[in-house]
Amino acid sequence: MLKYLRIIQDSARRIAAAANRTVVDYAADYAGNEGDFTGVMLGRMKQAMDGYKTRGVRWAARTHAGKAPNVQDGSFAGDFVCVVEFDLPDYRVKKGFLAHATHIERGPAPASREWNRMADQCRQMLSSTGESFVFIYARSGIVVVPALAIVSATAPSNPHDFYSRSALRFYQDHFECFVGDLGISSVDAATLARLRVRHGLYLVASQMEPVADLQLKLEPIS
Repeated sequence: MLKYLRIIQDSARRIAAAANRTVVDYAADYAGNEGDFTGVMLGRMKQAMDGYKTRGVRWAARTHAGKAPNVQDGSFAGDFVCVVEFDLPDYRVKKGFLAHATHIERGPAPASREWNRMADQCRQMLSSTGESFVFIYARSGIVVVPALAIVSATAPSNPHDFYSRSALRFYQDHFECFVGDLGISSVDAATLARLRVRHGLYLVASQMEPVADLQLKLEPIS
């Protein structure tokens, strides 16, 4: 709803900034190797959003990590599931998406083996939900590409050459309900096992006090 636009913009900026700070530290080798990146990024998103207050709304956040039951190493479909819940008087929804995170810099296409592995993970995620994405991180930051775009390519290509969203734009779309599957509403161990992912992030926005009707000003989103 448009009355919550500024809340959504503020919140999307905050979570995107946390994600992009992880890229900066990864480039400086503070965030560990590629296998650690997703867990570090989600931890920083949780830290940024848990207890965050903006315009009468308070956020809570939690993560779930660890090996899901009955899922063998090497058979994960994606790296994480993210669910957002809005519990506001006139706006209530729970929805989520699946994502795979990988490090690819701008330039030539990935090697065939790397491309095929990424495309296979995209197909596996898409078998669970059309709301599946690839978080491509590079020195320039994070861009988010639909998994469907990856599997539609007929030859290895650099994902930076696809239509994409910045982390900021993607999370604004997610919070505005342009992105999200109602069938994904939890990040507990059973859900991680069903979706075959390693990590989960759950975000909840609830009202602290009545949200006044604000004079809306559409702000540019990069």
